[in-house]
Amino acid sequence: MKKLLWSVLGGWLLSTAALGQQPADMVLLNGKLFTADATQPTAQALAIRGERIVAVGTTAEISKLTGPRTRRLDLQGRTVTPGFNDAHNHFSPSPRGTTLALDALEPTWEETTKALTAAVQQAPAGGWVFGRVGRAVVTNEQVTRAALDQLAPNHAVLLRAHYGHGYIANSRALQQLGIGEQQPDPLGGYFEHTATGQLNGRFWEYAQWPASRTLALQTPDSVALAELRQLSAEALRLGITSVQLFSFLPFDQFVRLLAQAKLPIRVRAIPFSPTTPQQRDLGEVRQLPALQSKLPATVKASGMKWVLDGTPYERGAALRQPYQDRPGWTGKLNFSEAEVARMVQESVDFKQQLLLHCAGDRTAEVVLQALEGNGSAASWPARRVRIEHGDGLIGDLVPRARALGVVVVQNPSHFTEPQLFHQRWGTKMQPLGSLLKAGIPLALGSDGPLNPFLNIMLAGITPSNPGEVLTRQQAVQAYTYGSAFAEFEERNKGRLAVGQLADVVVLSQDIFTVPPPELPKTSSLLTIIGGKVVYDAKVLK
Repeated sequence: MKKLLWSVLGGWLLSTAALGQQPADMVLLNGKLFTADATQPTAQALAIRGERIVAVGTTAEISKLTGPRTRRLDLQGRTVTPGFNDAHNHFSPSPRGTTLALDALEPTWEETTKALTAAVQQAPAGGWVFGRVGRAVVTNEQVTRAALDQLAPNHAVLLRAHYGHGYIANSRALQQLGIGEQQPDPLGGYFEHTATGQLNGRFWEYAQWPASRTLALQTPDSVALAELRQLSAEALRLGITSVQLFSFLPFDQFVRLLAQAKLPIRVRAIPFSPTTPQQRDLGEVRQLPALQSKLPATVKASGMKWVLDGTPYERGAALRQPYQDRPGWTGKLNFSEAEVARMVQESVDFKQQLLLHCAGDRTAEVVLQALEGNGSAASWPARRVRIEHGDGLIGDLVPRARALGVVVVQNPSHFTEPQLFHQRWGTKMQPLGSLLKAGIPLALGSDGPLNPFLNIMLAGITPSNPGEVLTRQQAVQAYTYGSAFAEFEERNKGRLAVGQLADVVVLSQDIFTVPPPELPKTSSLLTIIGGKVVYDAKVLK
C-alpha cells in the first residue's frame, strides 16, 4: 500500500514540476490553437495558473498538469487564438441629441436634407442634431452654415464625415461650440469663410479638435462611463482583449474615467493633443508619467499622436503626384516639414512613442525624411515610430521605412471603396502584404466598427489593391502579436506561449477555413483575460 501511494505521489509531483509544484488553475483541452508563436505555431491545449500561461502542448501533456481544483474545459476541436488587440480606435462621447436617420454612410445632400427636415420636427428646440455623412455631402461646397440655418434655424446642427475629416455646422452649433466670427485658424487646421469674411460653417482637420473636445466635455461622466462599459462588453463578445484608444476628452479626464470604469479589457490610452493658433499643445504629453503612476495595471497611458494629413475621401491626403480626378491638386500637409521634424525630436525628448496619421505618400516621405535627419538610422527601430494607416507607404519609401524600424498600423475597413480610391490616386496605394514581405512590422486595428473578423476578411481580399492580400494566419498574427508589438507589449501578450498573459479566446467557428463572407459572423464563446473568464456564451462545459 505504501509503495502504491508513493508511486501515485511521485507521479503527481512529476506532473506538476513544471508548474512550480502547483497544478494549473485552468486547462483548455482538445482545441485547435493558433498560437501566433513562431516557435510553436499550433497546439491542442494550454494551461493557465494565475494570470499567465504556464504550458502549451498536446491534450495529453496538458492533462497531466491538472489537480482536483483545476477547471477543465473540453474545447471539442474549437479554434483558439490569443485575444485580439485593436491597435487603433477612438472613444469620443457626445452629448445627447437627435441623430439623422440616414440609411447609408454616403447619403446624398438631398437625402440628408430630407432626414434633417424630419429630425427638426421632432427634436427639442435648441437641442443638438447630429448627422454622420460622407464625401458627397462634405465635399459639396453648397452645404454651408447658411444652408443648414435655412433648414434648422432653431437647432444646433453638426454634420460630421464618417471618416473623421470634415465638419459642417450651422450658426447655433457654432455658437454652442464656442466658435466666434473672428475665430483664428489653429495650427494644422482651418475654417472656411464666405466672400465677406464670415465663417461659412465648414471646418477641417485641427479646427475640428476644439469642437470635438467641447462636445465631449458636454457629455456627463455617467454617460461616458456607460459608453466605455458598452464598448468593453462589445469587445469581449468579439474576442477583443486589448484596445488602443484615442479620445477628444481632456487626457487626464479620459484616463480617470478609464480607471473609474474598471473595465475587464486592457486599454492603452494615447494622447490626442489639440493645437492653438500659435503651436501644438504638449501639456497632455507632459502629464503622462504622473498619470501612469495612478492607473490600474489594465490601463496604460503612453505615446503622442499627430494627424499629418487628411484622407482620399476629401482629397486631403498629401500626395507626391496630383490627384487623378483633380489635376494640379496634391492634397495638403497639416504641418510643415519643420514642424514634423520638431515632433520627431519631441518624441526623443519625452521618451514617448510617436504615432503619426499618414495617408498620402508625400506625408510618409516627410516623416521618413524627419527620422533620417534626426540621429543615426540605427537608433530608430527601438523607438518603433508608428505610421497609422500608411496608405502611401509604397515603392521607394518601403526600404527606408524598414531601415528605420517603422511600424505600420493599418485598418482594412478603409479598403472598401476601390472605385473611389482608384479615381483619386490610382491602384498602387494601400499596401499590406508587401509590407510584411519587406520586413515591416504590421498591426491591425478597426478605426471604426470593432469586429476584428470583418477586418480579417477585408485583409484577405484588399479590394482596393488585390495583390496586397494577407493569409488568414498573417492577419490574425497582425491583430494579436503585431498589435502587441506596436505598443511595446509583445513580452506580455499577443501569443499563446509560456509566460504570456493568459488573454485567450475560444471562437464560434474556425476562422482559418470558413468562406470569407462567413468571417464577420464570428464571435467569442469564451474570452479570458489574465486567466479570468470575462465573457462566457455558456456553450463550453
